[in-house]
Amino acid sequence: MTLRRNEPEKVMQDSNHGGSIPFRSSLPGRKVRSPLRPGAAKILLIFALLSLPVPLSAGDKKGPHWAFQPPRQEPVAGGINPIDHYVRLRLKREGLNPSPPAPSHTLIRRLSFDLRGIPPAPEEVDRFLADKSPRAWARLVDRFLNSPHFGERLGQNWLDLARYADTSGYAADRTRNMWVYRDWVINAINTNKPFDQFTIEQIAGDLIPGGGVTEKVATGFHRNAMQAKGNNPRKEEFRVKTVVDRLKTTGRTWLGLTLECAECHDHKHDPISQKEYYQLFAIFNNVPHLGSGYDTHGPKMDFVPHNNSERAAALEARIATLRKRAPRASSPADVSLLGTWEKGHVEKDPTKYAPTGDLSITAVLRTKENVADIASKYDWKNKTRSFVFGIGGESGEHSRPGHLFAWISSTNEPWNGAEIYGSMPVNDGREHHVSLVFQAGKSMKLFVDGVEDKAARVIGKIPDRISVSARPLAIGAGYRNSRTPNAFHFEGDLRQVRLYTTALPDPGQIGTTGAEIQKLQAELASLRKKPIKIHVMDELPAPRETHVHIRGNFKDRGEQVYPAVPAVLPALPRGQKANRLDFAKWLVHPDHPLTARVAVNYLWQHFFGAGLVETPADFGTMGSAPTHPELLDWLAVEFVKSEWSRKDLVRLIVNSGTYRQSSVRSIEHDDLDPANRLLARMSRFRHSAEQIRDNALAVSGLLVPAIGGPPVFPAQPAGLYEETGQNEPGNSNFTWKDSSGDGRYRKSMYTYWKRMLLHPSLASFDAPPRQVCVARRSITNTPRQALVTLNDPIFHECAQALARRIIRSHPEDGPRLEFAFRHCLSRPPDEEERKMFLSFAAREGGNREPWVSVATVLLNLDETLTRE
Repeated sequence: MTLRRNEPEKVMQDSNHGGSIPFRSSLPGRKVRSPLRPGAAKILLIFALLSLPVPLSAGDKKGPHWAFQPPRQEPVAGGINPIDHYVRLRLKREGLNPSPPAPSHTLIRRLSFDLRGIPPAPEEVDRFLADKSPRAWARLVDRFLNSPHFGERLGQNWLDLARYADTSGYAADRTRNMWVYRDWVINAINTNKPFDQFTIEQIAGDLIPGGGVTEKVATGFHRNAMQAKGNNPRKEEFRVKTVVDRLKTTGRTWLGLTLECAECHDHKHDPISQKEYYQLFAIFNNVPHLGSGYDTHGPKMDFVPHNNSERAAALEARIATLRKRAPRASSPADVSLLGTWEKGHVEKDPTKYAPTGDLSITAVLRTKENVADIASKYDWKNKTRSFVFGIGGESGEHSRPGHLFAWISSTNEPWNGAEIYGSMPVNDGREHHVSLVFQAGKSMKLFVDGVEDKAARVIGKIPDRISVSARPLAIGAGYRNSRTPNAFHFEGDLRQVRLYTTALPDPGQIGTTGAEIQKLQAELASLRKKPIKIHVMDELPAPRETHVHIRGNFKDRGEQVYPAVPAVLPALPRGQKANRLDFAKWLVHPDHPLTARVAVNYLWQHFFGAGLVETPADFGTMGSAPTHPELLDWLAVEFVKSEWSRKDLVRLIVNSGTYRQSSVRSIEHDDLDPANRLLARMSRFRHSAEQIRDNALAVSGLLVPAIGGPPVFPAQPAGLYEETGQNEPGNSNFTWKDSSGDGRYRKSMYTYWKRMLLHPSLASFDAPPRQVCVARRSITNTPRQALVTLNDPIFHECAQALARRIIRSHPEDGPRLEFAFRHCLSRPPDEEERKMFLSFAAREGGNREPWVSVATVLLNLDETLTRE
C-alpha cells in the first residue's frame, strides 16, 4: 500500500508497506505521557497528510507533469541567438538587465577551460586579441571544438555519469581494464558521434547487427558498475545490486528520473509503479554473471589496439629495408661531433671553430621547454655572436615559445643578422629530429622530422657570410659569463648534435629515416602486446525470469513481469522484443519527451554551473522546475533536428551573448537573483579537481598532452595503501608505484581511479570516487584544499618548473613578471600588482628563490583556481 493525500483513512492503518503514524513517544524507556491537548492530534494529522505525495494521474486537475509532454519549439525572430531571446525575455519580465560582455582575455580563458580543460597559451590569447574581424570569436570556438582536448573535457563529465573507475569497488576494489571504454568516450566526443548513436552503442552495442569491436567496447558503460569478487557467498545478491545500479544509472543519465525510488514500492512522487520498475529491470537482467574466485567476472573480451598480424609482418620488412638504406650522418665537410648532451651534462668542445660560409646543424631532441639553446656560438659578455639554433626565440619581438628559431650574424653587432622562426612546436615531450640549413646570401630553412617548415618566417636580410667569434661552440649551454648564466640552457634529452660546414642537400633525410624507423617500431611494439581482457556487455541465450521483489528483497519474489517501459512515457513500438537494443532505440526516438531535454540540461550545466533544471537527475515532480522552460524545449528540439550533434549544440551555447557575459556581481543582481538562476550574468565557480591540477601542469610547462592509454600514477603520499589495507591479497592486492617520466605529468583524468581510495589531491577538490552515477559534483571550500595546492608534491614541482620558465624568459624582472602573469592568468599585471611583485623580487634578491615564491602565489590565486 502507498500512502497518498487523497487516502487519509489509510494513514492510521498498519500494513506491509507503511506503518501507522504513532502519536506517542517511541523512545525506549520513556513513559507514556498525558494525552495530547485538544486539537494537537488534528494538527499532527494535517501535517502528516501534507507531507504525503500528491497522486499523479491522467485525471489530475493539474494535468500531466511538464516533463512527460513532448517538447515544442516556438519560432524565434531571426538575427538573435535563441538563447539570448529567451534569457532576455525572462530578465525583462523580472526587471533585470543582462551584464556587459566579459573582457576578451577572460572570454578566451573561459572558453579554453570549458572546451579543453586547460588555459590558453599566451600566443593564442595574442592571436585572438589581434583578430578584429566580426568572426574572431566564432573562429576561436571552432578551433577549440576541433582540439583533441575537447573530448577529454566533455568526456570528464560523462565519465561521472558512467561511474567510470579503474577498480571494481567494494572492499576488494580490484583493478579492472576499463580505460579502453574511457578512450572510446573521448574519441566519440571528438568525432562528434551523434548522441543517439552514442546512446545506443553504450546501452546495447553488443546487440547491434553487424557491430564490431568498437561497439562492444562502448558497452563498458554498464560494466562500470561496482562488482564483488566471484568468491563472494552473496553472489546473487551482488548480481541483483549490479542490475539495480544499471537501472538507476540509466534513469539518471538519460531519463532524468529517480527510478530507484520504485525498487521497494510504488514511486511516491512520480507515476512509476513498482511493477513498472521491475519491467525495466527485466531489460537489464539478462547479462551473464559468471565465474568464481578472487577475480571480478562477467562478460569479457580480448582487446589489442590495431591488432593485425599481416600489418606486423609488413612493419618488420619495412624496418629492415630502412635500416639497410639509412644514410649516414656524415659529409666530406663534416667537422665531427662538436658537442653531445648526455645524462643531463653539457660537454663543450674548446675548438675555436669559425665558419664563414654555409652552415647546417642537425640534432635529436626531446623536451618540454619553451626557451632553450640547442647549439650556439656567441659571447654575451662581449656582445658578439656568430649563430644560435634553439627553441623559443629568447623572448624577442617575433619569438614563439616552444618553436624552433635560429639567428645568424654577419658582423660583431649582437642583434644584426637574419632570424628564422618556425611554425611547428617541438616542446611536446616527444622525440624530434630537427635541422637548420643556412646558405650564405641565399636562404635559411628549418626542418622538423624530415619535413621542411615552409611556414617558417625569416626576419632580416640573409647575410652572405657568418661572423667570426672566438667563443667555443656551446651545446645546450645557454648564456655563459653573463648576468644570467643559466638562461636558455637545455633541459631534456639533447643528442646526436652535428654541425656541417656546408648546406646539406637534404638534411631532413637523416632525421626522416630515423624518425620513420622509430614510428614503425612503436607501432610494431603495440601490435605485439599481449591482449588485455576488457569488460563488455553480453546477452544470455534465454532471458532470466524476472519477478517483483517484495520490499526490494530479491529473495522475496512476487509477480513475474516481462520487459516493458512505464505507461506515463511513450510505448515501445509493437512487435519489438524489448531487449536492451529496443530500449536504447526507444530512448532516442525523436518523440521521447525526456532524453533530449535531459542531455541538453547536462550540457547547459557544464557551461553555466547549473542546469535550466537545477536537479539534472530528477525531472520528476519533486525536481526543480525549469527556469526557462521554453528555452529548454527549444534547445531539445534543435538538438534532435541537428541529428543529435553535440558540437552544434555547444557552438550555439558558447556563441550566445548570455555565455559571453561578465561574471561580475552587482547589487541589483544579488537582490533580485542571488543564485543567478535567471542568468543576468555569467556564473563564476571553482574549477574541478582535474582542471586545478591540469592548469598547474600546463602553465609550468610540465603537462604531457598525450591522449588516452592505460591509467597513470602521479605522486601521492607514501604508505596510503598500506595504512588502509588496500595492498592486502584479500583486498586490492595492489601497491601504488609513482609513475616516472611522462606518466607523472599526464592530465588528471588519466589518473588511476580507485573507488575506495581516490588520489587524495583529486578527492580534496570533490572529485567523486564514482561508486555510483554522479549527475552533479558538489563544490566545497575547506582548508585542506589550500594545503594541497601549496604542499602537494606535484604543485610544488609545478611552482619550481614555472619559476625556471619565468627566469629563462628574460634577463630583466619586469618582462619576467609579464611572462608569469600572461601564462598563469592570460593577462598582464596591473600597476598595483606590478609594483608589489617587483618590489618583492628586488627585496628578496637572488635569481631563483623569489620567482619560486611568485610562481607559488600565482598558482594559488583565486583567479587561477576559478572559472570566471
